[in-house]
Amino acid sequence: MGHSILSLLVPIGVIAMVVLTKRVALSLFSGIVLGAWLVSDSLWGTLSVIYAKLSAVFYSNTPTFSLNTNSLYIFAFLVLLGVLTQVISASGASASFVLKARQFVKSARQCEFVALFAGLVIFLDDYFNALIVGQVSKSLNDAHQSSRERLAYIIDSTCAPVCMLMPISSWGAYIVGVMQNEGIEDSFALLLASITSNYYAWFALIAVFLTILWQINLPAMVRYRNVGVQDLSPIANLQSPKAPVWLLLSSVGILILSTCALIFYTGYTNAPSGDLLDLLKNTQTSFSLFIGGLISLGTTLILARKYVGALIPLVVQGFKSMQGAILVLILAWAIGSLIRDDLQTGVYLASLVGHFQGVGEWLGVVLFVISGFIAFSTGTSWGAFAIMLPIGVSMSAGLGGDLVLVIAAILSGAVYGDHASPISDTTILSATGAGCSVQSHFLTQLPYASLSALCALVAFLVASLSLSKMLGFLVGLGLLLGLFFLLKQRH
Repeated sequence: MGHSILSLLVPIGVIAMVVLTKRVALSLFSGIVLGAWLVSDSLWGTLSVIYAKLSAVFYSNTPTFSLNTNSLYIFAFLVLLGVLTQVISASGASASFVLKARQFVKSARQCEFVALFAGLVIFLDDYFNALIVGQVSKSLNDAHQSSRERLAYIIDSTCAPVCMLMPISSWGAYIVGVMQNEGIEDSFALLLASITSNYYAWFALIAVFLTILWQINLPAMVRYRNVGVQDLSPIANLQSPKAPVWLLLSSVGILILSTCALIFYTGYTNAPSGDLLDLLKNTQTSFSLFIGGLISLGTTLILARKYVGALIPLVVQGFKSMQGAILVLILAWAIGSLIRDDLQTGVYLASLVGHFQGVGEWLGVVLFVISGFIAFSTGTSWGAFAIMLPIGVSMSAGLGGDLVLVIAAILSGAVYGDHASPISDTTILSATGAGCSVQSHFLTQLPYASLSALCALVAFLVASLSLSKMLGFLVGLGLLLGLFFLLKQRH
């Protein structure tokens, strides 16, 4: 269906259902049913497609049976993280951390800046960033009445942009690999050159900074506050005896150090050469998260054994706290495969680029919009990179456009589409890390991300027409500062 407008029906229908029903799991499953019906010709065929897409998240039968270890490791890590959170909370270490941190962090603004700083520092991988920053920041944010949705927005709108702007990351390695497959020489140099023109990534980070600095709460952020959150009480009784703060710090520290070490180790053992980009390209992040989670949980259980009671209830509660996120992630991956491989929505959207061959001066704007819609519809910025980078490079060569600006526009659009999509895995994992519902995170982040995207769109337009990337940046930045200053005045 890569040449039919019907390929847009499923992603648009899912997004509409999420907005109308506020039920992400139901919307995703309905989208899977609709997509299966579109690509099959009978009831049995529809059921077979549904089963095939859901089962593929766990295992594959082509050509031989094999487990989908990447997704299984992620699910297992989420359970480990849920149990780890329960153990730390039950031990009282979270409350001790808040009591200690209150000596230095005295407001919602300051605790949100802590989350922003943590997100900027952890730039190796977006999954790692999204889950770890939430683990560090939740209890402190709760103590200062900063909502979980604000934390999820800070996490999500920091992790992907910072991974994009730091070329020594899993994102940078992947993008360079895509460009190298197209025979582009000096791919890493091109990626470096595109960083200053990656307007959305810069504006998204600046928007987070301004949102924290001026404590801007858009209407959606006010309306959806701690939706469905049940665990706002780890600091309810701060005066009772608690585990020392070093228990939480050592737990998180071991998790970060062991996972980082395993990321580099798995990259080193799988890379064809000792080159750093090859190493990052061949890392096994999901495996590293799983083993790092095991090491951290095992260590924490030993350190916390005299502060916690029965372990089984904590394990059960930890699993329950993550079952919603796991269900949504299963459905998101299943519908992502259906949209990408069967409906071929990305292929259809990419084919629209051909209609803009005669407007070279608008090329950056066009590629930004289409890349954003591909990532928005498919829930993956990496998929948009793979589809649009080859197209953008060939169009730039044919029209004589600025290759650096073309690459920056594709990367920017894809990251915005990822931020704006409720079926994006980073949207789901950021909500999971912050401990809020996926639908409330999607609805609250969308206005902030869209303001940044509007400024980026204007910046690409100015840069394309003026042939000055710096002028585009300055105009877009000025617009962003103006919009957020107006929002500050309203508050």
